[in-house]
Amino acid sequence: MIQAARDTTSLETGVRLTGFQVHDTATGQAVNTPKSYGRSIKASDLPDGIARFFPIHSEQSTQGLPKEQLLPVIKAVRKRVASIRDTFARLEIRMVGGSFLIIYEGDIERVKQGIALKEDSVEEEEEENTKPGPPYLVKLIDFAHTKVVDGEGPDEGVLLGMDTTLKLLDGRIAQIEGS
Repeated sequence: MIQAARDTTSLETGVRLTGFQVHDTATGQAVNTPKSYGRSIKASDLPDGIARFFPIHSEQSTQGLPKEQLLPVIKAVRKRVASIRDTFARLEIRMVGGSFLIIYEGDIERVKQGIALKEDSVEEEEEENTKPGPPYLVKLIDFAHTKVVDGEGPDEGVLLGMDTTLKLLDGRIAQIEGS
């Protein structure tokens, strides 16, 4: 794991992109970016990787979401990552090989429904259960190599990775807002 971190962006940034898929609205298929992509890029390429994961759907590209839907999704993902980061800043643990799993809906109409649901006023709990959920999911996964270390403070490596992720999301948000 240490050698893999040295050979990729992990050691410097606390982050390595792994394989991912993005929905193509023209074909209805997922466009795959293999794990080898994340292993081959440098830290300076990470913003391009995030742009590739969160592409703007346009006349030139049928991948991803239109910026009107993509922007609220990325902002919500960022908020969730920040919340997890805040929690980890208070924990005295060491985690090796943990990951964020980020999933977002690729179907434009379903995203619109999920965003509208979030913007609607509070409704009866029964009605909430019949409506679609938010158009994204952020989970912390792969924490089998985690241990409590009382008195040693938070895991600076984990916080580095989470801070890098937040910076990458902030950069993508700025790009989208500027386009």
